[in-house]
Amino acid sequence: DEDGGGGPGARGAELFVDAGLNANRVTTDLEKGLPITKSSLQIGPHVGLGARRAVSDKGDLGVRVELDEVDGHSLLGVRALDYRHRYTNSFAASLFAGVARYAVATPAYSIYYGFGGQWRDILPKWDLGVDLRHAQNVARDHLLASDPQGVRPETFYKIDTALLYLSRRF
Repeated sequence: DEDGGGGPGARGAELFVDAGLNANRVTTDLEKGLPITKSSLQIGPHVGLGARRAVSDKGDLGVRVELDEVDGHSLLGVRALDYRHRYTNSFAASLFAGVARYAVATPAYSIYYGFGGQWRDILPKWDLGVDLRHAQNVARDHLLASDPQGVRPETFYKIDTALLYLSRRF
């Protein structure tokens, strides 16, 4: 589809890259009985690489790998299920779910999910996207001597991010 009006091109699939910013806030639960803390709102870079294929007249299914800086640490996400519905030639909405790795003192892992909107073809093959994501109970095992000791062997993080990015389709 060379005019950009439909879904992925004649080959049936398309690759894309994203670049933009994320606004993030992290809630940290170190140990049962200790106060839960929230970071201040932080801004960091966002990059992504993905592929999608049309699965219906208006629906696309894909995968995406994302890298963000969140509260001074890297957050690697894999959108294992990335569904996009094209409402018009210029607007689409998406739902996604996947797994995340948060690189703190030792790695923390969990699921993440979200939704977003995309204004398609703001320039030929360029889209503008806005996504909201939540990573729930990203768990890091207490393995270091400096980790708090208590009844629970893990620290939990809840990570909320809002993304604003440009996406280039190939």
